[in-house]
Amino acid sequence: MFDRIAGRYDLVNTVLSGGTDAGWRRRAARVTGLTAGGSALDVACGSGKLTAQLAKIAGAKGRVVGLDFSPQMLEVARRDHPGIEFIEGDALKLPFDDESFDASTIAFGLRNLADPVGGLREMLRVVRRRAVVLEFVRPPAGPVGTAYRLYLKALLPAIGGAISGQPSAYKYLSDTVDSYRTPAELHAMAKAAGWSNVAYEGLAMGTVGIVWGERP
Repeated sequence: MFDRIAGRYDLVNTVLSGGTDAGWRRRAARVTGLTAGGSALDVACGSGKLTAQLAKIAGAKGRVVGLDFSPQMLEVARRDHPGIEFIEGDALKLPFDDESFDASTIAFGLRNLADPVGGLREMLRVVRRRAVVLEFVRPPAGPVGTAYRLYLKALLPAIGGAISGQPSAYKYLSDTVDSYRTPAELHAMAKAAGWSNVAYEGLAMGTVGIVWGERP
């Protein structure tokens, strides 16, 4: 499915978020605490947008790697972000030694993992300092949540399907709204994976969240 939508994935995301998704990624990159010369792994990197944000911070002397299981997504990432290392791999079995990077990230990919806690555990295993998740969260109660759920159920599949030419893919992504975790659930998952000093920040009126934690 991700191979099929890779070519227009970024365009659809920009349209669906009204262009605000770029700011979410910039914030997630800053939360890593990465500095010039540092190293980071971006898990489920897709087309490489967050990977590129991390690479800007790390600079020429740093090392940033993007990992994804979709060959077509990686093809787009390599085309759009030459000079960054992208590899095909499994988020549940990262091909890196313990403490290989200063930080690790995953953006909008956690809910697609067969074992999310296992994925969080792997993200922590390969870092020396901090792991960060950027993810949609369950629509909050009240008018905002009601409107957001309607948007996800009706507008997202219609707009995403029309732009990408893959309506079934965006119907799937819309249907996963019920698998979105609450902030408390994301926090608990991170703790279960062994993350220490877990923190959470809500974005976009509570519809998007960043969770981060550190190696014990």
